[in-house]
Amino acid sequence: MNVIVKLFSPFFVLCSYFLNQMTPEQLSNIPVENNNGPPPLLSLANPENQHANNVVDPPLGSTRPLKSDVWPHFTRMFIHGILKAKCNYCKKVLAGKSTNGTSHLRTHRNRCVHKQIHDGSQRILGPNYKAKGNSELSANQFSNEVCKNELCIMILMHEYPLSMVDHLYFKRFCCTLNPLFKVPTRNTIKKDIITRYGDERSKIQRVIDENKGRIAVTTDMWTATNQKRGYMAVTAHYIDNNWELRSHLIRFLYVPAPHTSERLAGRLSQCLLDWNIDSTLSTITLDNCTTNDSMINLVRQRLLLSNLIKDGALLHMRCSAHILNLIVRDGLDVLKDGIEKIRESVVFWTCTPRRVEYFHETAQQLKLNVSTKLVLDCPTRWNSTYNMLSAAIPYKDVFARLKQRESQYNSLPTDNHWDFAVIVCKKLVVFKEITEVLSGSKYPTANQFFPEVCKLRLSMMEWLDDSDSMIVSMAEKMWNKFAKYWDDIHLLLAVATVLDPRFKLALVEFYAAKFGSPNTDLVGERVKSVVSELVLEYQRKSANNIGSSTNLVPNSSAMDMDFDLFVSQRKKSRPSLVTTELEHYLAEELHPRTPDFDLLGWWKIGGVKYPTLQCIARDLLAVPVTSVASESAFSSGGRLLDPHRSRLQPSTVEAMMCCRSWLQNDKHAGIVIVYVIMFVHDCFSFCFDFCTFCSCR
Repeated sequence: MNVIVKLFSPFFVLCSYFLNQMTPEQLSNIPVENNNGPPPLLSLANPENQHANNVVDPPLGSTRPLKSDVWPHFTRMFIHGILKAKCNYCKKVLAGKSTNGTSHLRTHRNRCVHKQIHDGSQRILGPNYKAKGNSELSANQFSNEVCKNELCIMILMHEYPLSMVDHLYFKRFCCTLNPLFKVPTRNTIKKDIITRYGDERSKIQRVIDENKGRIAVTTDMWTATNQKRGYMAVTAHYIDNNWELRSHLIRFLYVPAPHTSERLAGRLSQCLLDWNIDSTLSTITLDNCTTNDSMINLVRQRLLLSNLIKDGALLHMRCSAHILNLIVRDGLDVLKDGIEKIRESVVFWTCTPRRVEYFHETAQQLKLNVSTKLVLDCPTRWNSTYNMLSAAIPYKDVFARLKQRESQYNSLPTDNHWDFAVIVCKKLVVFKEITEVLSGSKYPTANQFFPEVCKLRLSMMEWLDDSDSMIVSMAEKMWNKFAKYWDDIHLLLAVATVLDPRFKLALVEFYAAKFGSPNTDLVGERVKSVVSELVLEYQRKSANNIGSSTNLVPNSSAMDMDFDLFVSQRKKSRPSLVTTELEHYLAEELHPRTPDFDLLGWWKIGGVKYPTLQCIARDLLAVPVTSVASESAFSSGGRLLDPHRSRLQPSTVEAMMCCRSWLQNDKHAGIVIVYVIMFVHDCFSFCFDFCTFCSCR
């Protein structure tokens, strides 16, 4: 090989000399075959001829392919006989000879703004919508993955159908916004939702595991009309380590028929075990029915009772909204004739568009300025009956006028029916206000239940002394139903009221005196004894946990272990110190009842003096007294499983329902994180400025 190089080297030198002496015009006449070679050389010695004739010049020297990764971004050409490299994006001309190298080309490629815009890596100043809907200017950068993730969130939050990504005009809209975005298919977006569900579930699971308090659970059953399938919604409620009330929809699982107590108990128990809630469970809030009563007994048998409060005696919490519904329904049975007449009238004048128009025309003739429309109630829900009566009462004269014009209208209520409807609406206002207070989800409701129910009991006691026999009959039916559940609910929730520093035992004793109890002090002592038992139980479990944790300390001597055992036995032998904490709490003055009082904030700061009561308050104040949280999931489920999306698989339905609930809870958390980051940034900036000032001095 060396011999061949030595023989032909003079020939290569001679050829190179003659090629360098030739003009560009002479070089253009040399035929060169370019197969996967370097980019074509464009001669710009005469720009007009270049555009007219598109003259291409051969490369100088060797015709071997160029291996650098920068050449796909440049076009090689001759300008006034000099080889140049022109950027394909910004059209800037750089040196293109092989002797110039490619470092300057690579530098320009990395810095070229036009290339960054073409690739989508250039940040563009534009609006960025926050969780509350307001927009802020920020530097945005296109990313196909980010766009696909935002599309997934949009479908979840707004309950859009998965098939929208296959719609032609949606694809055209996305292409108009940014042609670089690749719209995923329906199956792809479904897989992304399932993946996101797994990621979000891991986050929620980690948060629940790190939480120091107990978890309260609400659950309810719902049958999808379009699918004819039963779903169980399970919601977890707790107070986190920052003393904020949280709730998460942890399961929206399909339960095959028949929905027996054994099957429901098995699914609920499996859910508690999967989420590791069985050991930190406080209560389970359920509707009042025999199936749920049997189910809660089976669930209690499958749990370790030593991990529950008072060995599971307080596990079952009946939904107060459902109890109020049963009380009102029994009371309304006395007035069912008048209510049925009003219901038939509403049905008659809302069944056809022509009758609706005729009804409003008659109301205008009578010069009524009522803008509410007639609504039909659901007989099993008293609040809908209340809304129907409230909407129909102002149109009393309209119904009487229409009776004179329409012969087919035969269900006109009498004056007595209207009078009783007015009285019933005034009485039901009490139930309406209590239901609204107890159905809240942004604040604790356990401490609100006892005073609200006591107000209701006082109202029913007044109704029993009414001069109208019909009202007395209604109150008697309500009282009998109320007394059936009074003994089951008032003690535990009275404890939650005692843990409110605005009430304590004073409120319990106040209502005991109002109810005419001869032994008011005994009622207060009974509630106090329940609180004392909880304090003893919590301190005993706390001592056991400390003892078990000290046994795990490495390199601990026998003397240390004996000392820990002595301390734990000393605590057990001095129960009077346990009740001292409760006595000090009850001895303090009541906190003023201000509208902006933050109960959780008070226990977070002021409860440090009472560590055991603080733990009890954290567990009991997180207990919801209604199952509204689980029932609200069924409203979203009804919109998700509409007739056009009835073929969704149960696993997909659960992923979409749970993800939507978790993303809603994270909206405000993201805002808090932003403010925390801004605060940390300001702190670091201050420290940096201070250090700079000190160094300058």
